Amino acid sequence: MLTITPEHEKLIQNHLDTGRYANAEEVLAIALQLLARLDTEHQTWIEETRQQIAIGIAELDSAEPTLRERGEGVDGATAMEGYLQQFQAARQTRLS
Repeated sequence: MLTITPEHEKLIQNHLDTGRYANAEEVLAIALQLLARLDTEHQTWIEETRQQIAIGIAELDSAEPTLRERGEGVDGATAMEGYLQQFQAARQTRLS
């Protein structure tokens, strides 16, 4: 069973009032398609970020002189915290 809040009902009705949608089911179907696309984009972003991290780690390990010796490397915890902050900011922007 699905319960729709009054706010969601109003949002659906506002979309129906535009005349672009035939019924509430169509509005919900499109919303679910967009959610699926967002999930796919998020997963792609996660995979790309993991690849970039792996490349960065490999570069840190193989550079001559190493990036760490030149003071250009960032420890893993600091890098991950930066990535998490970027992710959270991007997510908040999308949800706004």
